This record gives sequence, structure tokens and C-alpha cells, in this order.
Amino acid sequence: MSNIIPVVFCFDKRIILGASVAIKSLIDCAKNSTTYDIRIFHSDLDIENQKNLTSLAQNTRHNIAFHYISSKLFKNAPTNKGSWTELVYYRLLVSNLIKEYDKVIYSDVDVLFKDDLEELYNTNLENHSWAGVRAEKNTYPTVGHKYFKDNKNEYIYWSGLMLINCKIWQETNLLDRLFKNIEKYKNELVFFDLDLLNITCNDIKELPLKYCLLQSLLTDDFQNSTDWKYLQKVYTIDDIKEAKKNPAIVHYAGKMGKPWRMKKPYEDYQEYIDNLPKELRKYTFRDLRKRIFNKR
Repeated sequence: MSNIIPVVFCFDKRIILGASVAIKSLIDCAKNSTTYDIRIFHSDLDIENQKNLTSLAQNTRHNIAFHYISSKLFKNAPTNKGSWTELVYYRLLVSNLIKEYDKVIYSDVDVLFKDDLEELYNTNLENHSWAGVRAEKNTYPTVGHKYFKDNKNEYIYWSGLMLINCKIWQETNLLDRLFKNIEKYKNELVFFDLDLLNITCNDIKELPLKYCLLQSLLTDDFQNSTDWKYLQKVYTIDDIKEAKKNPAIVHYAGKMGKPWRMKKPYEDYQEYIDNLPKELRKYTFRDLRKRIFNKR
């Protein structure tokens, strides 16, 4: 019997190439007993885009479906002029748009899946609104993230990979509280959705580092990376080495840049790009511009 696991991605037409690699690697790493119900939250993917993305699940047991979201829903939410548009808030809508599951996995698309997610999905979320990977000790002053005195958690958690307890979100009207805090903190949010979720939720469950292993930690000299400056307050060197043995998800966050915008992407990532349908192997003008100035 197949285990159905819902996974949500949020992206727009600017990130189709990176998202395609994420979806393809997710499907390729699925065990025979896993079926992914993939949902894509978006505001501008046309029928052609949707058709091309759906082809990634063609002739498989997996499913890809689309949820249109109006960007106006978050017109009062702070964003920046770069990659962090209103899209970063779409993950907040998971429990309202997908009601047939008690739990849903959310993932950013600047990732490469290396393992099946059944073990992650089976995490016990009793009394927890969501589960995430620790990013930093929540003490003043913080090193890599902004400190908020209203964040009562011991740690700051990344929001790039979340196991969401939809039942608790619905029962506690968590979405309403998140919207209220958007208004309350909109002039203070720096990491937007990450700050917001950490301030609002004081019942976050810890996930193993292997589910959000930063690319910088895969290098031999990871102790010289900017990420290690804040991660060393949370993890030991042995913790990093253990996560590197069997990473489930590699996350391409930080100064190293997105792999599809590198002059020479990582070998395993480039292999996925090369094997995508040609319709999805397209670079945007923004991709090409960033590629020119990328040092890698």
C-alpha cells in the first residue's frame, strides 16, 4: 500500500528552472511505497507553464496540482526588491487551502532532495504547530538572524522546510494570528516569513539537520563559512559530520548563490538540469544576469 505524502512548493515563473530540479529530485528519491501529492502555490504560472511542470510526474504514480493565489492577499506584508516577494508568505496558507490532510510538508525550491520523506512525514507533531530545523540559538545578540524579544523559543528555526500540523493551525486560528503579527511587526521583519513564524509560534518541534543541510556545510572547510558563525552555537562539528553522511535535503541558501545561476553548478545539480525536459531548461534574464556576476 502506498503512503500518500502532500508536499507544497511556492514559486513563480522566475524560478521555474530551480523548482523543476527540486520537484524532479523529490520524485526520483521516492521509495516504491511513497506517492507524493505535490501542490504548487503560485500567482503567475500560465497554462503552458503548468503543463510543462506537470510533465515531471508523467508516467509516475505522483501527482502535481496548482493553487492560484492572488498577490493582493499580502499587499500589506513587507517584501524586498530581490527574491523575497509576497511569495514567501504563501506557505502560511497551507492549512486553509489543503484541508484533506492533517499534516503537510512545505519546502523551498532552492533545494535538492537526496532521500525519501516518509520518515519526516511520520514525525509525531502532537502539541506542535510545525516542525523545523534549528538555525540559531535565540539569544541577544544573534549572529545570523534578527533577535525578537517576543520570540519565546530557545532556538530560531528555518522556515525553508516545515512539517505543518494543519489540524492545530485550523483549531487555533493560527493564520489569523500570523496576519495580525504581519501588521504588528511589518517594520521590523528582516527574514519576513522566518521571523514571523518564529515570533508567532512557541510550540515548534525540532527536526534533524539532515532535512535542511546548507550547501556550505558540505564543503571540507565549512568552519570557515559565514553560516558556521551562527550554526556553531547550535551544532557540534560531529553533528555536521553526521548530517553530511546521509543528507535528506540540501538547501542552497546564503552567499554561495543558487546553483542554476552559477557558471559551473554542482555536479549532482547540473545532472538534474541536463535531464529536465527542454521546455523547463530555460534560463530567465535574471538567471543569466546573476550567472555573469556569480564568482562560481
